[in-house]
Amino acid sequence: MLKSIQTYAIFLSSLLYIICSSSLVFSQESIDISYIKGSVLVHAKKIEPISDPPVDGLSISYTFNNKAGEHWRKFYNYPNYGINYTFKTFNNPDVVGNSHALTTFLQLSFLKRHNVFDIGFKGSAGLAYLTETYDELTNPDNQAISTHLNIAGELEFYTRLTFHPIYIGFSYGLNHFSNGLVKSPNLGLNTLNNHITLGWEFEKQAEKIKPTEEERGQPTKNEFWAYASTGINTVRDYDRHFVFFATSLNYSKQINPINKIGIGIDFINDEALNQYAINNYSYNGESDLSFRFGPNLQGEFMFGNFSFLGAYGFFFGNTTNYISRAYYKVGGKYYAKNIIGIAMIRAVPLFKAQVIEFGLGFRFPRIKN
Repeated sequence: MLKSIQTYAIFLSSLLYIICSSSLVFSQESIDISYIKGSVLVHAKKIEPISDPPVDGLSISYTFNNKAGEHWRKFYNYPNYGINYTFKTFNNPDVVGNSHALTTFLQLSFLKRHNVFDIGFKGSAGLAYLTETYDELTNPDNQAISTHLNIAGELEFYTRLTFHPIYIGFSYGLNHFSNGLVKSPNLGLNTLNNHITLGWEFEKQAEKIKPTEEERGQPTKNEFWAYASTGINTVRDYDRHFVFFATSLNYSKQINPINKIGIGIDFINDEALNQYAINNYSYNGESDLSFRFGPNLQGEFMFGNFSFLGAYGFFFGNTTNYISRAYYKVGGKYYAKNIIGIAMIRAVPLFKAQVIEFGLGFRFPRIKN
């Protein structure tokens, strides 16, 4: 393990030196390197066999020039955003192995002015490659990960001290790897992490300019929108991929220039639910369980043409043979005028993904109050 950390430390330090020496070319705001120490979070009993060793890692982050996205950044207290590469070793080389993740991140400060001290929130999302996966014969203890390529996400709370151009920081957060049930078993791999960070700023923090009344506008927009989506999922111990289809009807109310709240109703047809009930309950196929529908409450945070969407809802009907009546969705929307592109994960509490959805939607003409 130590040799792996030393190898990546040399690689990342060399990369940091090269980029720092080329700062006039790259013109980015900052770059930093972090040492990571953590542990596997046991959210299911079958995770216990891989939870004992500590987690070690290193990451390098590049933050874009602070003039990028200047309009929407005013409404979020001028957050920083960029890209991040993270290496982790789970000190269990034959069962869990190592992970390599490439993510984008958004760093939101809780303070209006933070020239020296800062505290806030950082969220990351992207893709990860894990070196070891579940195998019924050779690796049965790894119930968390069954595919090399996975979705990666992390939520952190951070503190930072800046002595321009150098800064040091500490953060604590939760990291999650999952394939969205494209292949099972997929309990997901969660780690609690401590980050110790050393960084270099190429420019000072952006000057905080409050949005004018004209920029704020009047949040009086009602919005009706719909989408159709599809994807694939699997059921454990059943060698077949199931294709599911979903449609959703929604109403949103824009409460300020960057936030929307709303309600929706989802209609889902997923044949995997029948097979799941056969495998896990005393279900003998007496009725079709593939169709589900139910309402949800949702919130949306807008960043220019892109937005982050979260929703929580429940399904009507008999759920005796289902894993859960409650569900939540998290993902993104991209607006191309009235056409909407959607990518999100639908899951049930806690940390158990059901499907990854990809779809297209349409926003009906807005109605002013």
